[in-house]
Amino acid sequence: MSRAVFRSLVHRITAHPDMPLTYTASCVSCAWKAEPSADGEAVDVQCMGHSGRSNHRQFTRTVTGRAFVVREGEDPKPPAP
Repeated sequence: MSRAVFRSLVHRITAHPDMPLTYTASCVSCAWKAEPSADGEAVDVQCMGHSGRSNHRQFTRTVTGRAFVVREGEDPKPPAP
């Protein structure tokens, strides 16, 4: 007879400390896209400038970052990719 042992570990997901967030935006009315930036306000300013020139007023904004999972008892440093 064989036996299986199951155990649960506490996991948490956390932001990667060496990878900054990247902010992007694109116009819903045309193909315009903001230059990606680590500064969200800079992307918002680009959107307002586009809106002022084109009167397009709706944008899709995206924030992209990298995260990793840490198991209970492990070193909280991110693993190598």
